[in-house]
Amino acid sequence: MISVRNRALAALLTLTPAAGLLVGSPAQAADLAITVKSVSLSKSTLVLGSKAGCSSVVFTAVLSAPLPTGGEIFSGVGVDIETPSGDNAGIGGAITQVGSTATYKGPISFCGSGPAGRYTALVYGVVADKSGDFQTTNVVSKSIYLKRPSSLTLNATPEPVVKGKKLTAKGTLKVNGKVLSGTPVKIYFKAAGASVYTYKGTAKTNAKGVYTKAFTATKSGVWKAVYAGGNARNAASAVDAVAVK
Repeated sequence: MISVRNRALAALLTLTPAAGLLVGSPAQAADLAITVKSVSLSKSTLVLGSKAGCSSVVFTAVLSAPLPTGGEIFSGVGVDIETPSGDNAGIGGAITQVGSTATYKGPISFCGSGPAGRYTALVYGVVADKSGDFQTTNVVSKSIYLKRPSSLTLNATPEPVVKGKKLTAKGTLKVNGKVLSGTPVKIYFKAAGASVYTYKGTAKTNAKGVYTKAFTATKSGVWKAVYAGGNARNAASAVDAVAVK
């Protein structure tokens, strides 16, 4: 199996067709003394529907020194992206040097048509010469989450409610525009004049994405429903104020 860095190098070298070099299995590989010291992202979470467009993440890599550029057919920093299942996402590329510094920067685009979940970005420096030999730095990995948008509603009834009587919190949870069943929704309450919410209970959505939970009304205040989300789904919340008489 071709290593991650070999696969990425082959892809990167296609960006320089004038070199006339096809790299399937480079002749020799060695490690550079230069290292990738840090990698930062403009954002680590993207919220995109499956039919949405694309959004870019800007990668900034700081190396211990600039990569050599004299006589090489390629010298730069590569970004290889793996899908949540560990496959090559095919959306990686090269980020470019900022002036003559040891900083390299550039965007990588992620699209809603791709699978949701945690992507792994592998960032490293590559220097290739005309003979097909190349040298690489260490690899720094970063996680990027592509999440589907979530929506949550809440209606606490009746309004107003008599003190000591039943109050019902009800709503619907949707992810990527579709109802989500069998999913916990946590309910919180903040009494009038209070500064924090208190956990009151958890309800699960049914086959129609609807959750229902009954409580005893004691004070006026704000009820809050929270869906925690996950690696592939964005979190969501909703509030409803209820007066107790």
